[in-house]
Amino acid sequence: MEKKPKEFALEYAGFWIRLGAGVIDLLTLGSAVVVIACLFHAPVIWVTSGLVISIAYWLGFWVWRGQTPGKMALGIKVIRTDSSPVKWQCALCRFFGYIVSLITLFIGFAWIAFDGRKQGIHDKIADTYVVKLPVRQVAFHRALCSRPS
Repeated sequence: MEKKPKEFALEYAGFWIRLGAGVIDLLTLGSAVVVIACLFHAPVIWVTSGLVISIAYWLGFWVWRGQTPGKMALGIKVIRTDSSPVKWQCALCRFFGYIVSLITLFIGFAWIAFDGRKQGIHDKIADTYVVKLPVRQVAFHRALCSRPS
């Protein structure tokens, strides 16, 4: 007998909660860059190191936990649309999607507010959702599945 995969009820994280998580992440990254700027007075060093730290921050947290510190604080998580965890290739696609969203004057991020599954352009490119935690398992009671006589 073939074993069916578990079904989960996903509650997509909307625009405002994701914006809040993004603000927390940007404040975290900004404070790291300020420390580097205080240590090294050469703008090339702190701009370059800030860029490297930012890329490592986003990709590392997405692959490690599916959550940046901002997402952890607000109880949301990045998952693949098939509910699997984010791998490196997916994280790179998602980061590329962030760049696309920035280049389009944040339209890619604003799209979250209007999409049925709360996906921004970066989510669509990487085939991801951002969901609220905990993800609840769907449980069907047999009485609900039977047809009335």
